[in-house]
Amino acid sequence: MTIIRTFALTAVLASALLAQTPPAAPTPQVKPADPDLATLRAMKSRLFVIQFRDALQLQRALSALGSGANGATMRFNNEGGLNTIGVRDFPENLTLIEEAIKRLDVPTAAPASSDVELTLQVLFASKGAAPEGGLPADLVEVVKQLKGALAYRGYVLAASFVQRVQVLDNARSETGGLGHVLPGALGAADAKDTSRLKLEWRAQGLKLDGHGEGPALLDVGSFRLDLEEATPTHSGTLAKFSTPLSLREGERVVVGTSVVKDHGVVVVLTARRIKR
Repeated sequence: MTIIRTFALTAVLASALLAQTPPAAPTPQVKPADPDLATLRAMKSRLFVIQFRDALQLQRALSALGSGANGATMRFNNEGGLNTIGVRDFPENLTLIEEAIKRLDVPTAAPASSDVELTLQVLFASKGAAPEGGLPADLVEVVKQLKGALAYRGYVLAASFVQRVQVLDNARSETGGLGHVLPGALGAADAKDTSRLKLEWRAQGLKLDGHGEGPALLDVGSFRLDLEEATPTHSGTLAKFSTPLSLREGERVVVGTSVVKDHGVVVVLTARRIKR
């Protein structure tokens, strides 16, 4: 019991002494030394007007070219319509910074682009023969191949679109069109129905592979075509095409086929680069 009391007393005395000990004084902050007067006199100041780049981003790239000496500064200003970098440093550092700005502050190169003409042709096909000479000359060979692959014997042009689009390297170009089916495309019996048929198409994510003299490959990230019928009482989609595709310049690609009112629907797409 005596040992326990001694330890307890010692703990109480130690706590009392700690409570009476004043807290340690805070460590005084060391004030940065003022720049040496001779160093300041050796420095020069320049204001660089930035024309094509962001001043803040450019300052970050240039900071490594400063001397780092006490008194040297580099500050940007992009407020109030200004876009400048102010520098105070030794002449040799200012020269390095100036040369770097000449190399870095240049216009951003515009993405390469080409003008492409897209021709979209929609054919209606029937099991009976169609009048000869009713097709454009550029579709004659396509129809011969279709007759060998499909059960339809007659083909007529239902709609045609020609669109010119600027295709950029970033695959963000797009184009499209809206129109109606040509009168008589479904035959004399359904001549009135064609006026109620509307076509809407869109090609998105266009990218041209090859900007040289040879044939280029056009990638279409998303091609969509809707054939709709609108009457005084209702409207609805009769056929829909949606697919990515690629086509070589100058070739005709059959995008797809469908059936509307006992007729086949064939979509043909062609691309041609326009030289500037």
